[in-house]
Amino acid sequence: MAELKISDFKMFEKTPYEIPPPGPLTAIIISGLKEEEKTYGPVFPTRFIKHALEFEAQKIGEKPPQNIKDLDQLAEYLVSKSDKYPTPYCSILYAQYKTENEFQGQTGAGTRVGHIGAIRGISETLSDIKRNVDVDGILSKLSQMLTDMNFSPHEWGYKENGDGSVDFILPKCYFLDACRLAYDEKVLKRPDGRLACAISFAVAADFKIATGYEWDYTLLKFNNPHCIAQCYML
Repeated sequence: MAELKISDFKMFEKTPYEIPPPGPLTAIIISGLKEEEKTYGPVFPTRFIKHALEFEAQKIGEKPPQNIKDLDQLAEYLVSKSDKYPTPYCSILYAQYKTENEFQGQTGAGTRVGHIGAIRGISETLSDIKRNVDVDGILSKLSQMLTDMNFSPHEWGYKENGDGSVDFILPKCYFLDACRLAYDEKVLKRPDGRLACAISFAVAADFKIATGYEWDYTLLKFNNPHCIAQCYML
């Protein structure tokens, strides 16, 4: 891949905030984790809470509490410490990477990768007409929605490629604390070994909703010095 610079991308207007406020984003991630709890059972939140509290303790220099028993209590505690560590959602994302890697191989972890491969093979036989995607419109709406919800990265942009894929750049992601430690511990990975990225996953999911087709992503560069990912239709 040719070296990409920020000047290669269409950049969205910077948000008025540097990072999202702690409460709403923490709450929405926790709500999604409750679905994983249903899949993996009661041992999932036990391990998850342990990892999140250990991460938070490193950031605030306090011994983790012993009375956190469920995900809602965890969220409440993390947000209550946001004066000391303003991005508690990083504690949650790190714990998600760590816990999912411990559970990898259980209940559908490998199945999703197999499904993606099958879908890609089928899609290659379809007409290129489906690649008429209004990238500018989809991403402009997504950026505005995320900004209105106070969830948008402070700065990000995108670049359309001739094959229908879309590269996008995150000069400074608010999840970076979580991803750095997960990367160092070799748990920043998906079941097929590719690097995971929460923002990329959200963008691919939005393209799926907007187009009706499956989309996936690959993280091309991690913290080098920016994160650059590519989303593509399967």
